[in-house]
Formats: sequence, C-alpha cells, structure tokens
Amino acid sequence: MTPHDTDSRDATAPDAGFLTASNFLSLVRIPLGLAFLAVHDLRWVAAIVAAGAATDLLDGFVARRTGTQSEIGALLDPLCDRVFVFLGLVSFLPTGNLDWAGFVILILRDIFTGGVFMVTRLAGKHLPFQSRQGGRISTALQVCALFTLILAPQYINVAILLVGTASVYAILDYGTAGLRLSWGPESPAQVRASG
Repeated sequence: MTPHDTDSRDATAPDAGFLTASNFLSLVRIPLGLAFLAVHDLRWVAAIVAAGAATDLLDGFVARRTGTQSEIGALLDPLCDRVFVFLGLVSFLPTGNLDWAGFVILILRDIFTGGVFMVTRLAGKHLPFQSRQGGRISTALQVCALFTLILAPQYINVAILLVGTASVYAILDYGTAGLRLSWGPESPAQVRASG
C-alpha cells in the first residue's frame, strides 16, 4: 500500500498482461480513493478504508495464486496504494482533525520513494519497485492512521508519530537497498532476498 508494497511480487516474472484479476483489485483503490472526497458519513468512510485494505491484501495473493505476477502489477499496486492513502488523508484536512504538518509526515515515505524512483529513471537507471519491510510497515500504519482519524481523532498525533518513525525506517531501508542495487556488487535478487 513503495518501491514498496507489492506483496513480494517478483517484478522479473514473465509479463502476464495488464487486464488481470490482481491488477483489477489494485485499480479498484483509485475509485475508492475518489469516494473519500464525496462521502462524509464516517461509517461509509470506514467501509471505504476497509475495502481498500482488503484489495491491497488480496491483489498480491491473487497474483501469486493465478501466476499473473508482472512488472506492471508490481508498479500498479504501490501506485494505487499511494493514491488511495493520499486521497483519504486529503479528505480529512477540511475537518480540522488533520493539519498540514501531520499530513506531510503521514505521506513522507511516499514523497521520498516516489521522488527517488523518478530521479533514478531520469538518470537512466532502472530501480525496480520491490516490497520491503519498511514499506509494508509504513503502509499498514497509514491505514491505521486513517482508522484513527475516523474512530478516535484525538489520538491522531500518536498515529502520526508511529507513521513518521516507520517512514524514517522505510526511507533508510529503501535508500540503502537502492544504493546497493545501483552501485554495489549485489544483484537485484540479493536485494529482494534481504527484504
């Protein structure tokens, strides 16, 4: 839900095509994310978060079970995660339960990893999206932060602290893995195995 949350998909697997059940599950998070902007009843907002989390858990499982892991799926999953979380958090800014500083901390890992991915691509290097522990933890905590905003907004600062700490860990985790992959002797398979 980074070079991140691909649920251990192997980005080097043969391309299964774009229109797969797992990619559909990932893409469902885009309209779910947009629904945050239209729905104001907190029960429905909670249902949207639960549905988004369920699709994130299922897409990788379905891809593995059906043998449809692909590089496009490995890219699509974290992209849909980011859009979903971003729109969910944006929807809470007008409520006053989340301020801009908290918002930035909650998406800090996404800003960093997205920026690194774009810079490495512009530099002509191929840095594949790979699921790593720091990314998985950060995404899970972002979803918990959304539930906190819905169910107990008075504790959002605790969630922000947890996500911020996990984000720093994820940034260091991805940063060191990216440096090893780009300039070190390790192969991509070795970097994946360490995650």
